[in-house]
Amino acid sequence: MVFAWVALNLSLPILFLPFTIVLLSTATVYPTSLFLSARRRAKPAHVKNSLAMLSVTWALFVTVGTVLFALGAQPPVLPVSLPYGWEIAFIVGSVLFFLMSTTDAFTLSSVRFSSGQLLPETIVKSGHRYLILHDSGKRAISFLSSTLKGLVDSGARVVISASSNGWLVGNLSLHESHFSEWQQNGRVVVSENWVEHAFPREGLSDRLSFGPTSTVFVNELGQENLEGVVPSLDKGAGEKHQEPAELFLLESSKAPRPQLTEFLRRNTGIELLNLSESTDPFSSMVELDHQKIRGSIILLEYETSSDYEGVVDKFLAEGISNAELCVLFTTKSSKLYRANKGKRMIKIIAASSLISVPDELPDGEMQIPDKELGLVAAVLSDFLDNSKNSGASFVFDSITELIRGERWEQVYSGIKQLIDLLTVPNATALFLANINTMEPRFLGALHGAFALQLRLDNEGLKAVKVPAK
Repeated sequence: MVFAWVALNLSLPILFLPFTIVLLSTATVYPTSLFLSARRRAKPAHVKNSLAMLSVTWALFVTVGTVLFALGAQPPVLPVSLPYGWEIAFIVGSVLFFLMSTTDAFTLSSVRFSSGQLLPETIVKSGHRYLILHDSGKRAISFLSSTLKGLVDSGARVVISASSNGWLVGNLSLHESHFSEWQQNGRVVVSENWVEHAFPREGLSDRLSFGPTSTVFVNELGQENLEGVVPSLDKGAGEKHQEPAELFLLESSKAPRPQLTEFLRRNTGIELLNLSESTDPFSSMVELDHQKIRGSIILLEYETSSDYEGVVDKFLAEGISNAELCVLFTTKSSKLYRANKGKRMIKIIAASSLISVPDELPDGEMQIPDKELGLVAAVLSDFLDNSKNSGASFVFDSITELIRGERWEQVYSGIKQLIDLLTVPNATALFLANINTMEPRFLGALHGAFALQLRLDNEGLKAVKVPAK
């Protein structure tokens, strides 16, 4: 750029100023707008602050550096000159560049999560296919509304087939205040070309958007569609485009169980999400319902010989059936880890002594160093922020492996910190405590920290403490 200024000044001085303004505007506005766009879509507070710092320092790096270079140019290119302007420009530019590099190295990378942690967490993942069984009720609309909001906030484009227009689009127009805005800016498209699997045409903003983009197709199935195999989409994936996700809506009255079972057997890549009726496999075990359990922080005491894996499985199944984000905090050596490994509807956070920094595997499992309460709290906070509209269910297994402490009082203090984070209406949490291995004084202290306590022994599951109505 400096050589361009000098050449223009010597040969075509009249073009110097407009050329500089165009070049300076492009170098400032485009990168800064990308940082600000990423900041709007990011959820963790430390990420938002880092991106704000990057946008400010980049804008100053370009504009201040350019002005100082121009003031210090020889021969002068502006009516006013500044002695040692180039030297000052180099110093200022180095300081600003150092600020940008430290922001990236120590703030954005201080917790090395995947890029997915920058975006709202939704139950719908890129490249996955889902069959949503519904009864046209408010529960299904509430789930779809919150899911679409999370997808749009993450930069995805949602394509709804015209066949779904009557029920889905009509209800979303009534119950989702942002739906018209999404349609106007092209984030939600009602398409007539579902049969051809046509991808909507991109606008300029999509082509210049921050990071990879994804498309989610939504289509209503009828009973006749249960007889065959639904072909998967294979377009749009690449460096810029992620694999598309597909949502198939099916009214429960049109889905006889034998046909539905056979359909899922033939279409092995499709995951079932049942929103047709409220299911409470966990809550009903202690004569409660999901609304009573929702928002609770539960202590489950169990004996080593009991089937605690089955109880946890029902807890997570209840969360999934109620369209909640389900997260399991565990260790690589746990029975629960082996039982839930590979279940794509459950997010696994596995603590391990073999790693020193967080890492995410291709299947979505996140690995963190063991006994790092700060990392557990950071991950938990991000999930809570990303599931404000849909709710979330958490299971904390092997809590002594998640919290560092030589004495039980230190572990108890860590559990209290997690309980404080979880005291929000949309979060339901289950803490496991093995009564055969934990110190009695530790168990006694835990009793005072949990308002809802369950006990599992050879006689079954029972509630020993239930909060007053």
